[in-house]
Amino acid sequence: MIFQERYGKGRHLQTWQELLSQLIEDIQLERRLAQEMGVQPITLRRWARGVVQPREDNIRRLLKAVPREIHPELMRLLAKDFPKLLEQPAESSVPTALPAPPIEVYVRALSMYTTTPPALYPEALYDLLLQQMLRQLDPEQHGLAVTVARCMPPPAPGQKVRSLREIVGRGNPPWPRDLSQQTIFLGAESLAGAAVTHCRLVTIPSRDEEYSLFPAHWVEHEQSAVACPILWQTRVAGCLIVSSALPHAFTQAQQSLIERYAQLMSLSFRPEAFYSHSDIELRLMPLYIEQLPYLRNFRRYVSRKVEEANVAGRSLSLSEAQEAAWREIEEQLLELPLRQAKEDGERR
Repeated sequence: MIFQERYGKGRHLQTWQELLSQLIEDIQLERRLAQEMGVQPITLRRWARGVVQPREDNIRRLLKAVPREIHPELMRLLAKDFPKLLEQPAESSVPTALPAPPIEVYVRALSMYTTTPPALYPEALYDLLLQQMLRQLDPEQHGLAVTVARCMPPPAPGQKVRSLREIVGRGNPPWPRDLSQQTIFLGAESLAGAAVTHCRLVTIPSRDEEYSLFPAHWVEHEQSAVACPILWQTRVAGCLIVSSALPHAFTQAQQSLIERYAQLMSLSFRPEAFYSHSDIELRLMPLYIEQLPYLRNFRRYVSRKVEEANVAGRSLSLSEAQEAAWREIEEQLLELPLRQAKEDGERR
C-alpha cells in the first residue's frame, strides 16, 4: 500500500523504466541513487527514458540502492529485460574480498624497491604495475590505456605546481603497447587535474554523458576514464589514469582495484616529488592538438639547453637538460591562450 501511494500513482506499472522515472522525480532520491551507484543523475534519466540500456552490473547496483520496499516490485519489472537476475542472487551470503593486485605483484614490487639500482628502478616498477593492470582490468582486450602523470616541479622555490605531465603508459589495442612517447600536459581542464585537486579518485562513466561533475581532456579512442591521485600521506606526486575504449567500463570493484595500484605506484616516486595540497594550483592547458608542435620539437629544446649551458661554461647532464626543456615547454603552453587572446584582440 505504501509503495502504491508513494510510487504507483494509482496504476499498475508495466516497465522498470516507468518505476525508475517515478523514483527520480524525487530530486534528493535521484542524487542519492546516483551517488551510491557511482553514476551521474543524467545517466539515471537516460535509463528511465530508454535512451540507454544499462549493463547488468549497473542494474544490480540499482537494486542495492533503491528503498527496501521498492525492491520486490523492481525485481518483478526487471525480470523481462534481465532474466538472469532471477537465476542468481543479487548478493552472495558470503562476503567477497575486495579486488587487489596478486600477492606476487606486491612481492616483486617490494623486491624492486630494495634491490634495483636507482637509475633503473622507476621504469622497472612502471612496467610491472602497468602490464599487470592491463591483464587484470582488460583480460579480453576490449581496449585499455593506463598512464602515469607526474606533478611538474614549480618554476621556482615558493611557487605552485601548475600542471601535470604524462611520463609513462601502456595500452591494449586500439592504443599502442607503449604510450611513453605520447606525452601530454594536463591541467585544471582534465580528469587527472580534478583527481589531484580533490585528492580522490574521480571517474566519468561515458564520454557521451550530457553533464559531468568533472572536466575531461578526451583523446582518441577514449570512451570512459578513471583518474586516481598518487599519494604519500597527505602529499601528491601525480595521478594514475585509466582509459577504456568502452563506455561504462569501470565497476566500483575495478575502481577500488585502481586505487590499490595507485598506492603501489607511489613507491616509484622520491619523497621530494610529492607536494602538499597548498602547493598545487593547476592552470588550464591547451588541447592536445595545440600542444603537438611543441612536444614534437622536444629534442630540439633539449639540444638548445645543452648548447646554452656549454656557452655559459656550465655542465649540464642529459636528464637536467630534459627537465629544463619540459619546463620551457610548460611555460610556453601556459602562455599560449594569452597569446591567442591578444592576437584575436589585435585582429578586431
